[in-house]
Amino acid sequence: MFGMSDSDVHPRSEVARCGFAWCTTLHGSTVHPDDETHRSAGIAFPARVRGVHEQGRGTEADVEVGVLRRTDDADDWLVIEVGGGGLALSLSGAAELRRILTEDPGIGGALSS
Repeated sequence: MFGMSDSDVHPRSEVARCGFAWCTTLHGSTVHPDDETHRSAGIAFPARVRGVHEQGRGTEADVEVGVLRRTDDADDWLVIEVGGGGLALSLSGAAELRRILTEDPGIGGALSS
């Protein structure tokens, strides 16, 4: 898949502890570049979902939320994944979403009903 063969991915002798307190990646466990991505433990929950342009009741799906920082990222991202797709929000965007969910009377009213 990224031009690497199975022989290019092998265990390393030393696993490094990450400097990010939220990261659960066992850095250095292989030499595959994707294994160096910083990932938090995901929190999953079942929810009814649908695309914004779809109609109807939607479908039941597992939604997972976590923090991601790839090796070439300068910032952490809040990731919301559903099935094969998802959305990554900057932490400032995620903070604004939290503020809106808790402070906006219309959205707060809809969530509490």
